[in-house]
Amino acid sequence: EGEDDLEGFTDVLPELTDAEREQLAKDVKPICLALVKLLSLAFKIINSLTILLPTWKCLLREHKIVEQLIPHDVKTQSNSTFDMIAFSLKY
Repeated sequence: EGEDDLEGFTDVLPELTDAEREQLAKDVKPICLALVKLLSLAFKIINSLTILLPTWKCLLREHKIVEQLIPHDVKTQSNSTFDMIAFSLKY
């Protein structure tokens, strides 16, 4: 338990040409940058008890959204990045 189920997973990176690898890196760069910003935002909101956290809660109340913190990425929780992205898309 706690391990990812990799059954049926095929790592295709070794099969890609150098040009295909470069294109893949170029294609996923905007996603990686957005994730870094989202991680940073979640961390800052959670750890800013005097400015950002109260502002976050106020915005949620103004929009009549249930008050919740953005789940942050935790290396020991396998689904935490997914949870953070799903929460962010919803909110």
